[in-house]
Amino acid sequence: MKYKHLFFDLDDTFWDVRSNQEAAQRELFSVFGMADHFPDFDTYYHTFREINQKLWTEYRDGIVTRETLRNQRFVRLLEAGGIRDERLAMDMSNEYLRISPTFHALMPHSLEVLEYLLGKGYAMSLITNGFNEVQFRKVEHSGLKKFFQRITTSEFAGIGKPNPGIFEYAMRKAEVTPGECIMVGDDVYTDIYGASTAGMPSVFVNRSGAEHDQHPLYEVRSLLELKDIF
Repeated sequence: MKYKHLFFDLDDTFWDVRSNQEAAQRELFSVFGMADHFPDFDTYYHTFREINQKLWTEYRDGIVTRETLRNQRFVRLLEAGGIRDERLAMDMSNEYLRISPTFHALMPHSLEVLEYLLGKGYAMSLITNGFNEVQFRKVEHSGLKKFFQRITTSEFAGIGKPNPGIFEYAMRKAEVTPGECIMVGDDVYTDIYGASTAGMPSVFVNRSGAEHDQHPLYEVRSLLELKDIF
């Protein structure tokens, strides 16, 4: 085999963020009576997505802390609905973190491709930004756990993608050099640019065919194409 170790991103490479996030938010919308404060679920969910994405970008860039991300997204969501209630925001945050990892929709062909790679004898690990309590439960509930030797989170590494430190941490744990492994992910900045800063080659899962200025070793539109590479 050309590579001793395959590293993968989790969210939107395998775990379908949009589908699972929406399912969890529909439950919160109902349980916490948000229909009394927002015109409809779509308005509520669109507002959450905008707030959540902005805070995740700021967390990735070191502008806000883990605690700010966790707590403020629901504070700001409720404020958008005319509610100032930090206790309610905390309750919603805790419930979201509890239930969201239990939804287990995966991106197309995830299990098929992972079974193929496992059968070929590849050692595989995940490198993911996110909270330990959430990411480990996502892997457990979605049936992905058996495929990966370890999960490197930004919490474990003390730094997140795209910083080269998290990739270097993962390589040390796997006892491989940049020339012995490859990173596979769907985010051209955090996964592809990030891997390049650590000297790792990469596979960009570019499902939408978006234009970019990075130089992955391979670029695919579907996970199925990984069978042709590995």
